[in-house]
Amino acid sequence: MHQNDLRVRKTRAKIKRALIETINEKGFGNLTVSDITERAGINRGTFYIHYKGKQDLLNQLEENVYADIIKLFHENGTISSATSYEDLNEQFFQKFSAYIYGERDFILAMVLGNGDPMFYHKVKQILIRELLKRMDYLGIKMDDEIPREYIQEYAIGSMLNLSIYWLEKDDPESPSEFTKIMMHTRTKAPLSFAIKKE
Repeated sequence: MHQNDLRVRKTRAKIKRALIETINEKGFGNLTVSDITERAGINRGTFYIHYKGKQDLLNQLEENVYADIIKLFHENGTISSATSYEDLNEQFFQKFSAYIYGERDFILAMVLGNGDPMFYHKVKQILIRELLKRMDYLGIKMDDEIPREYIQEYAIGSMLNLSIYWLEKDDPESPSEFTKIMMHTRTKAPLSFAIKKE
């Protein structure tokens, strides 16, 4: 990697870290560029070389996450190799869990730290769209016993809520362990986890 490229990546990583910490401290709406630069240990001029302002910074970081999630399905991801619904689920959870674990601090800041209330919704819509594409490719149709949008909301919404719960834990399980947990939730209805005491 070129030295200048490495310097840019280090600077952007410091800015991202400063943004996350400041959002958790005072919320995105209340922070300023000066708050970010002071915490990152850079001057405002350096910040504006990379971003037009705090909203541009947030937008770019969010767009990176959205693009990365889509890549999970397309670039050597689930959309190119899964051959059944079960295989699709397992491959997706493995890749998705590993990815969001690496972006844990940013995702939690967006969802729980007064970051961007639309972030969760946008991620959910991407997941619905991409999973439906793959299901269509595999020839899998949803049960029509209840309206389709309820199935989508239950399947993706519950998955995201469990993912956030996992990330929020002080000592979360490894991505591979969480994948196993998620796979169990996909193959059992909630009532099936209730076992009558002897």
